[in-house]
Amino acid sequence: MGAIRTLTEKRTQSAGMALGGLGTGTVEIHPNGQLNNWQIFNRGKWAAVDPDQCGLQDLLGSENDLLSFYIRSQAKGKSPVVRKLSHGGAGNFRSVMYSWMKEVQEISWTPEFPVCNMEYADNALSVQVRAEFASPFLPHDSKISGTPGFYGNFHLINPTDQELEVSLMGILRNPINQGAKQRKLQNRITTEPNRTALTMCSDSRECLPQNGSLSFSVSGGESSYIQGDFDSFFGAFVLKGPFGITEESCLFDFMEKGRLPNSGWKHKDDILLSLTEEAIDKMDSVQLECLVQKLCILPSAEQAWSRISQVSPKIVSDNSGKRKFAEMMLQQYKKAEGKTVGMDWGSGALCSRVTLKPGESRDMLFTVGWHFPYHYSANRSFLGHQYSNWFQNSMEVCDFLCKNADEILPETIAFSHLLQESDVAPSFIRNWTVQLNTLLKSSWWLANNKFGIWEGYGSCGFHTTDITYHGSFGLLALFPDLQLQQMEMTASFQKADGRIPHLFLSDFSTVDNGFERIDLNPQFVLLVCRDYLWTGDRHYLQRMWSHVIRAMESTECLDENEDALPDQDTALNTYDAWKFQGTSTYIAGLWLASLSAAIRMAEDMKDSIHRAHWETLLSTGKKNFIEKLWNGNYFGLWIDGNERDECCMSNQLDGIWYARLIGLPPILDDYYILQSVQTILRYNFHTETGLVNAEYPPETTPTLYTYHNVQADANWSGIEFGFASFLLELGLVPEAEKLSDIVEERYFQAGRIFNHEECGEYYYRALSSWTMLLSLTGFKPNMPAGVLTVRPAMEKITAPWSAPTGYGCICQTKKKFELECLHGELTFQELRA
Repeated sequence: MGAIRTLTEKRTQSAGMALGGLGTGTVEIHPNGQLNNWQIFNRGKWAAVDPDQCGLQDLLGSENDLLSFYIRSQAKGKSPVVRKLSHGGAGNFRSVMYSWMKEVQEISWTPEFPVCNMEYADNALSVQVRAEFASPFLPHDSKISGTPGFYGNFHLINPTDQELEVSLMGILRNPINQGAKQRKLQNRITTEPNRTALTMCSDSRECLPQNGSLSFSVSGGESSYIQGDFDSFFGAFVLKGPFGITEESCLFDFMEKGRLPNSGWKHKDDILLSLTEEAIDKMDSVQLECLVQKLCILPSAEQAWSRISQVSPKIVSDNSGKRKFAEMMLQQYKKAEGKTVGMDWGSGALCSRVTLKPGESRDMLFTVGWHFPYHYSANRSFLGHQYSNWFQNSMEVCDFLCKNADEILPETIAFSHLLQESDVAPSFIRNWTVQLNTLLKSSWWLANNKFGIWEGYGSCGFHTTDITYHGSFGLLALFPDLQLQQMEMTASFQKADGRIPHLFLSDFSTVDNGFERIDLNPQFVLLVCRDYLWTGDRHYLQRMWSHVIRAMESTECLDENEDALPDQDTALNTYDAWKFQGTSTYIAGLWLASLSAAIRMAEDMKDSIHRAHWETLLSTGKKNFIEKLWNGNYFGLWIDGNERDECCMSNQLDGIWYARLIGLPPILDDYYILQSVQTILRYNFHTETGLVNAEYPPETTPTLYTYHNVQADANWSGIEFGFASFLLELGLVPEAEKLSDIVEERYFQAGRIFNHEECGEYYYRALSSWTMLLSLTGFKPNMPAGVLTVRPAMEKITAPWSAPTGYGCICQTKKKFELECLHGELTFQELRA
């Protein structure tokens, strides 16, 4: 019995970490080492909601393994060891029949956005290998962070007492113009000292989404390449003919020599490939020699020719043998062309080789850049990409990333480390870090400079106001220009009666008909106030002020009974499968918070008339909020005349939390807040279920539309993170930590740490995880007043901070408080700690 192996299956992650730039599309680095989900071609879920625009993987096959890496290690006098640095997606190569070609035994995957650390382990490999896959993600530099590409920085260490020859190879399949009738591909090799680059492009001028260019470069050793060959040669194909039956693959050459042949076609020779046996039979000696030479520029042909010439040179020394060879290879290539739609000629590879002395280490840097300018909306209007205003093709992208790698990579890695440098609960750190992935995964940055983030990946729309309200704290802290731009874009679509739009459709020039959502106006006002307090941008406030006034007036009109609380048309809001009625705690709380925000902005705008009016409304509204909605333990769901719904909603004090988070004056006494929060924890939060949106306490009577409502019974991680932030604001650190742990574990167990779901995948609201960092540190900028408040929720804490102008670290102990600025600046006249 002991001879039988028992395997324990554990749930792995179904999504990798996104690599790419803001609004550029992304590639994912997965736990198995594969680079998958190449959503850069303006097709598929990221690019449009049109179901006819299929994902590229539908054309390439389910593996979607466009780029794969291999390593070769050899000590003097010993056989080489070759390993594929990923699991699965091995293509056509018979990795078991040819036992030297194995996948690396173990891969450790540590995603620390924006860097993913990979470690590869194999008992047979003499060399130690790890890699950093990183996006050009530089906080406060949206242009560099909007570069369409990424790095793969491999670190090689020789731990042995022998000299090692080590080679790394990357194979890139050609995706350009997949599915097009005429691809007209061209591969270009450029070399410069210590760097070789391969660019895949097309001469076609068709405005197809997948038409553009893709570049790949390597530096850090002696480089070699295959410029272009048939795709099957980069896996393996069986070559049948008069010279035997052989397996052909570039991997054989890599295994034997540790380098590539520095050859390959620049473009497919369609005239040559159309030759018939009859035409070849009529060729004279000179023509045959020329034909063989043209064929042997392809490594797949040269490899076969070299084998035949080495073993039986006489066979191919005469015209008969050359004819047979040419006919055999041309027949194979014609067969390869018909195997997969569009995936025939055009794949390539880069390799770098170094000699490592005992104890020596070396780095090899691979860089990927792309340029696919033909981005269209679902209604076929041209959108383009912002990156096309900076780069003309992918080679320029790759050049930029390589030439600036010494600045971009260290800063990206330093920021990644900063996000982890905290002594708080690990789930807090992972949650505020992991969700930043959505900034890359789900964003569009159009050629006209408009920027937006999908509400859910490929679903609903962009810059959804009620979702931005929760999810944009990280965007504001890291790329404030993009957040302010989104807000001004929203303001431009405000209706004359003051109602704020819900979301933008996929051409960014129209919005949906969601103006009836009653929470949008107060959320808009709170967002404007928050953005102003964080940036101190008075010009922004001046541009937005008339929109704020109209939004406030629009909501005020919903108060029919003149109690300073909205009581009309409160049914539709972010909980859009639910129907509130009358005076809703959730809506009324948002209204009170927006009044506080509007008063704060009116003060700086010297608008004494509106300020005085809103102060009166706030005073009256607070009194009636308690008198009408407080039931002794928490605030009920709604009251409508003599009808009440006493459902306990987790998000009942959302506006109160938000106002507190951004540093506005208290709206309710802590007595009511703490009582409500304790009741929510008692009934809505459990170890197994996490925090559900609502629950009826045992002594209450349900109403039909609320009882087991699909949204009431659900977990929305964006709301859970916000509630954890609220707990931290109240000093309830253990409770917040437990909630954070449960949310993280739930998504880890589902294999979806990056992919939180609500109305769609990669849901933007989950970026409210950033508010837990804000509440842990008590970081509240009031830049217009020159005041910075930093009052951590814990007596002892080390944690990062980020503001619109810089970032750094906070360290507090019983005896000292330190505020360190590591990048940029943070200007204030008064520090309240």
